[in-house]
Amino acid sequence: MSSTAFAVTSHEPPPDRWTWRHPEGRLLSAAVGVGALTAATVLAGPLTWTFWAGLLGPDLAFAKGWGRPTPGPGYVPKETVGLYNELHHPIAPAAAIALGIVTLSQPLVVGGLGWLAHIAIDRATGIGLRHPDGHIH
Repeated sequence: MSSTAFAVTSHEPPPDRWTWRHPEGRLLSAAVGVGALTAATVLAGPLTWTFWAGLLGPDLAFAKGWGRPTPGPGYVPKETVGLYNELHHPIAPAAAIALGIVTLSQPLVVGGLGWLAHIAIDRATGIGLRHPDGHIH
């Protein structure tokens, strides 16, 4: 895949390869989310800090926009969009899980599973990446 495959112009929504806009895609996303939550819980238990860091961490992108104006409800400040979209793309937790498997790092695998669960649950509930103006697409 070329690096331009993920290029975003100001006129197009950010690319989102998951089919979360369709009922089948939302069901698949829900299954991935439940599977990731279950795997992380079985591997390390529900009280592991890396699990919670992965599960809640992606939304720390919102902190970048605290106190900044938005066009309205459902938007994030434009300065937040890039970080939000990067933290809500499944390639990053997939890489964390793969690296954890290769290095035999249970905390990395569990954190990656929590992160993947967060993204999958967002998609299952209809929350995708953000447009350049900050709205959910």
